[in-house]
Amino acid sequence: MLDSQFMRHVFWTWLAMVPMSIGCGVLPNGSSMDHAQAQRLSDAYMANLIADRVDLAVDKMELTNPQDAQGRAKTEELIRGLFSYCGRPLESELRHEETGFFLYADGRKAPMRAFFYSGKTTQFSKGVCFFAVRVVPGQGGMRVVNFGPLKLISGQLPEWAR
Repeated sequence: MLDSQFMRHVFWTWLAMVPMSIGCGVLPNGSSMDHAQAQRLSDAYMANLIADRVDLAVDKMELTNPQDAQGRAKTEELIRGLFSYCGRPLESELRHEETGFFLYADGRKAPMRAFFYSGKTTQFSKGVCFFAVRVVPGQGGMRVVNFGPLKLISGQLPEWAR
């Protein structure tokens, strides 16, 4: 079961990003990042999830304290918990990219590239669930700062997802 504090953090982070996206042009933007390097990291992250190697995916993430074994285990547990929403990805196809910024809970902003993947999961056929991987530059190179499943509940798929 997902930790309710984690889900609140995800919700508030997402909610904060929506209105702030209006000012993307004046804030650090992901278009300044090396596209190929960011996509390689994102693709490798998804490949680890597909191979059911969440531990290796966590290695690619920006963690508060990467040496904290409990924090790493908790992060892995939270990612596995997200699979209850859409299932674990079994394949992925990059369908869309966006550039912008990532707003940290402490108010810091960082350039960000977001990659959106479609694919079959352990629960759904292709076209129902999507996975967003957000990459930021960090100390020692680019890191995945955020990951999350997205599910089409109703309505039409956006053009990029078809």
